[in-house]
Amino acid sequence: MMERLLYLYGIILHEEANTSALSKWTGIDGHTNFEVLNYGECAAIVSSVKQDEFGEEALEEKTKKMDWVQEKAYLHHKILMALTDLSTLIPMKFCTIFQSEKSLKKKMEAHEKEWRAILHQLSGKEEWNVKIYNQPERLKEQIADQHPVIQKKKDQIAQLSKGMQYLQRKKLDQQIDDQVIQEQQNYVRHLHREWQAFSVDSAEKKIWNKSVTGKEEDMCWNGAFLIDLENVEGFLGKVTEANEQGEQAGWVIEVTGPWPPYHFSTLSKSEVG
Repeated sequence: MMERLLYLYGIILHEEANTSALSKWTGIDGHTNFEVLNYGECAAIVSSVKQDEFGEEALEEKTKKMDWVQEKAYLHHKILMALTDLSTLIPMKFCTIFQSEKSLKKKMEAHEKEWRAILHQLSGKEEWNVKIYNQPERLKEQIADQHPVIQKKKDQIAQLSKGMQYLQRKKLDQQIDDQVIQEQQNYVRHLHREWQAFSVDSAEKKIWNKSVTGKEEDMCWNGAFLIDLENVEGFLGKVTEANEQGEQAGWVIEVTGPWPPYHFSTLSKSEVG
């Protein structure tokens, strides 16, 4: 008899498992119900999947089809979001599949102590993601009009001859551009420090260019924060405040969450079993 394949969604604490709720849900294939497999203090949330769709050779072909990948990856994420609402979760990456219950048991027994510690660390906390954007032209206008060093330089240039003024204004334009970059970096660091006061941990993510974001503004920072539930309201209040105060200088801040703790769990880096 062929061993069944198991699709692993995540790890939870055994004591938090809502077996009755989970047994009514269907997994990644849209048909098979979830199962809770207990290992010590931890439990694995799994569902059976078929060899002809999720077997090693089948996946090699399926993952070449973008429609299939997008549909299943979205469903995987949707399932993780629902699981996060039920219990503290260590999320698994898309298509983490074990060839048998025996191979899953071996993996669980090897890492149960580590995962148990992570789950206790994540308990009572949420992940929130923040993206900081800036319209450099608006910031440039503000710097040109209000920055004391730039104003002093403008006054000095006004005393020069016409020919010298042209050359110095070109240099001033470059100085303003450099100041824009400096201001962006300083402001982002300031906000990061301020928000860290509300968080247990934070992680910086990749900064995307406009071709990926589809936005007019430049992305200046992209990151995630792990926050105690009691601090979430204060954190979101500070983000809203920064958004309002930075509007004139072209700052736009997007905050989303809560998410499964993708950036604060080592399990998200695990390999397929």
